[in-house]
Amino acid sequence: MKNSAIGFLLAWQFFSAIPVKRSFEMNAKTVTWMYAFLPIIGVIMGGIYATTAYGLMTYSDISPLLLTIVLVVGTIVVTGGLHLDGWIDMSDAYFSYGDKEKRLAILDDPRTGAFGVISVMCLLLLKIGFVYEAIVQGHVAIIPFLLCIPFLARIGVLTVFLTTETSKQTGLAAYFKGIILKKQLSISVVLLCVSYIVICIALANYSLLFLLFAVFIGVNLYRKWIINNFGGVSGDLLGAHCEGMEVLLWLVVLLFI
Repeated sequence: MKNSAIGFLLAWQFFSAIPVKRSFEMNAKTVTWMYAFLPIIGVIMGGIYATTAYGLMTYSDISPLLLTIVLVVGTIVVTGGLHLDGWIDMSDAYFSYGDKEKRLAILDDPRTGAFGVISVMCLLLLKIGFVYEAIVQGHVAIIPFLLCIPFLARIGVLTVFLTTETSKQTGLAAYFKGIILKKQLSISVVLLCVSYIVICIALANYSLLFLLFAVFIGVNLYRKWIINNFGGVSGDLLGAHCEGMEVLLWLVVLLFI
């Protein structure tokens, strides 16, 4: 129980902007719990977005465009821009058109290049566009997607993390991957997916099941891409995956649901 509680607080500390101003013991069990709670953190974040959207749509005359901007900016505020930083670093590294060693060096560079700025602007514009269209077309029907997409994106992050070797032997991703209890974390991911499927079936909302299918297609493609271009996964590439997967899932909502 103690390890799980510490893992929950570590998850907030590492993956959100929610202030948890304490030092916690980091060992194999607590770090494994930290990652296991990542999708749960996503659900809670999704609950914040969904509650905000429902309240504004129900009790105010806010326009769909302004609501969309509030939601997208809200995701940046709640996560502290952590995953966007990974997207920027990934873009700078990839568009350098260098070899793997140069790309990995750029991932470690704290400076932001032009390609990173351009890429994150495109990402945010696409996200705003997709969410706006979903609001216009579905209105309150977007609430389940606001709740589920942050959860599913983080399921994707864990799947990439568990199934892909790290691109280098140093850094947080390599450290965490070296100490986590992989079997226990894998079981947690499976149980979370099964729980998601059961809830979708119980609610007779089969469109949400399609999103889970889309996640694993996206994960498979992303794994191949980062292995070819970076030699493996890193913390920045996991953050980039989270952001890219959310945009992909909103696109799937628009095209197929």
